[in-house]
Amino acid sequence: MSSRLRCAIYTRKSSEEGLEQNFNSLHAQREACEAYILSQTGEGWSAMKAAYDDGGYSGGSMERPGLKQLMTDITHGLVDIVVVYKVDRLTRSLADFAKIVELFDAKGVSFVSVTQAFNTTSSMGRLTLNVLLSFAQFEREVTGERIRDKVAASKAKGLRMGGQPPLGYDIVEGRLAIHADEATRVRAIFQRYLELGSIHALEQEGVPAKRWVNKAGREAGGGLMSRGALNYLLRNPAYRGITRHKEKLYPGTHPAILDENVWDAAQAKLDAAPSHQPSGKLIGGGALLAGKVFDDRQNPMVAVHTKRGAKRYRYYLSRARLTRTGEAGSLPRISAGMLEQFLAEELAPLMSPAWRPEAEEFERISAALATVTLSEDQILARLCEEALRPDAAADRDAMDGLCAVRLPFQPRRRQGALILDGEAGAAPRPGKMDRALVRGLVLAKTWSRQLEAGEVASIKAIAAREGLCNHYTSRLLPLAYLAPDLADDILNGRQHRGVTLAALTAQPLPMEWGAQRDLVNRLGGAVA
Repeated sequence: MSSRLRCAIYTRKSSEEGLEQNFNSLHAQREACEAYILSQTGEGWSAMKAAYDDGGYSGGSMERPGLKQLMTDITHGLVDIVVVYKVDRLTRSLADFAKIVELFDAKGVSFVSVTQAFNTTSSMGRLTLNVLLSFAQFEREVTGERIRDKVAASKAKGLRMGGQPPLGYDIVEGRLAIHADEATRVRAIFQRYLELGSIHALEQEGVPAKRWVNKAGREAGGGLMSRGALNYLLRNPAYRGITRHKEKLYPGTHPAILDENVWDAAQAKLDAAPSHQPSGKLIGGGALLAGKVFDDRQNPMVAVHTKRGAKRYRYYLSRARLTRTGEAGSLPRISAGMLEQFLAEELAPLMSPAWRPEAEEFERISAALATVTLSEDQILARLCEEALRPDAAADRDAMDGLCAVRLPFQPRRRQGALILDGEAGAAPRPGKMDRALVRGLVLAKTWSRQLEAGEVASIKAIAAREGLCNHYTSRLLPLAYLAPDLADDILNGRQHRGVTLAALTAQPLPMEWGAQRDLVNRLGGAVA
């Protein structure tokens, strides 16, 4: 009798569609793999009970919880053979496949595809796999190009690709059609702006936003327009019958609401309008998000700075607090470095690789951002829809051409302001409990127990229940497997100030305790 060979079954499905069914694609892949393993029982093959499943994850990225757990178990010597239904279930990237095969070879793990006869222990088998994956990667890139070309062609013909129609229009048979009552409101808004000459003054009068019924049949929108929303409306060429796609304009694609004279007058006044930001030594220079940050009462957040000795500290401060006029929102001041770093860490994984690839990471994010609205427990970021990955967790029934991303936010409070120590946002000092980190650790352990006990079906179910995005939940969950001594330090406030929730979840957390300790030491040394 041959020695027992432990077979790990890996399954993946790119979209989340159909995963709620009792029998879905992941189940079908697993059944096929189990049947193949059963046929090799005489060779000592035995299917492992552990489930390495990734539902709703693209094969073009290694950021998949099921794949990470599989790689960790291989590293610990718990797997002899990896079985998949098809090679592209494991990855569609040739570069990622090379990394995976390198680990397989190092640990003596074989790789088997049920529908394709491969054995990675031979050079010919590896060559065949490389060729196949090259075609899989090519297919993925061609599909992306085809989708982008289709969107561009549809825009040129005036066809809508989903989302909320702008105020003044409805979508009829895939095109914009004038809504008579709303069109009258649009003309009144433009006329009033020309009379006042100020978006801020127009905002103070209170302009109702559009209400519409989304795809789920629920009413959305409403309330009053913010300054950013009014600026977007006044700049929207759709009111002249023009469809905008990236840098291109396609005139005559639908009926216009405004005549040329009103439109030109409004654009001239917008171009000539001063920023109206108070001048003085406190106004911050080089703010990366200037003009895009608002509090939850729709007051603009002005970039300011102050100096203490040789150090310069930057903040975003609510205009209502700065000018002492009106009521500021629930988060009137925030460290600029902390906000910018948080947005960079949270939004970078959601960005499409095709969005301004030549620019620096935060420049890409800043160019995509339309508005950032702050409250005490979350950030609402509105971005250009084309800047996001197709599988990014975002509300796509938002403003015309914009998507909404909600980011849970848990900064520390000190002297009435939500900030972090230091210019770039240093973390708590030794001996002080980091409540955000402790809460993250407790949540992760709670979720892990619930998953193991079957109380919740998946990470997606946890995210929906907690009101979080899938990506954030997936990054938080590995904290449940933190080394006991590291967890104990966090719970007792003994961790170094460089060990923060953002730092521990910025990259995939290694499952090996020694590697975790090395990571913590590096984080501590970075701000020593």
